[in-house]
Amino acid sequence: MADQILRTYRIESNYKLSSDWLPAAEFTRVYTDPPDAVATAIEGVDDPDEQEVRVVCVETGEVVWRSTDYEYE
Repeated sequence: MADQILRTYRIESNYKLSSDWLPAAEFTRVYTDPPDAVATAIEGVDDPDEQEVRVVCVETGEVVWRSTDYEYE
């Protein structure tokens, strides 16, 4: 059985990330499960369709999820 490569994920945005019910540290921590990172990222902005927030693989820099349909600059 081949060794699996552990991937970790961070949340990025050009907007200030905050939540009424999540502590600020949730937006700066590193996640091992992409769905957890996505769920947290969505909570960080008022309108994820307009205020882009991304989940990025720490090891590769690949954007694995973004809240908007368009490429960010």
